Amino acid sequence: MGFVSGLLKVTVGAAAGVAAVTALPLFGAVGTITAVGIAVGAVVGAAAGVADEVIESKKKGSSEKRR
Repeated sequence: MGFVSGLLKVTVGAAAGVAAVTALPLFGAVGTITAVGIAVGAVVGAAAGVADEVIESKKKGSSEKRR
């Protein structure tokens, strides 16, 4: 896992999570966004970014073993 690539995916994932919570305020009344909702969105998005980077690095590793 490249550090910069992984960090970029975590950042993009966290931003996407916050954007999703902003667009669909599920953690509060319609039109309000709670701090907990933003934190949950950021954590879930960051976890998705980490998972994507891990999966991608495993794919790269398995393709290098075949050579």
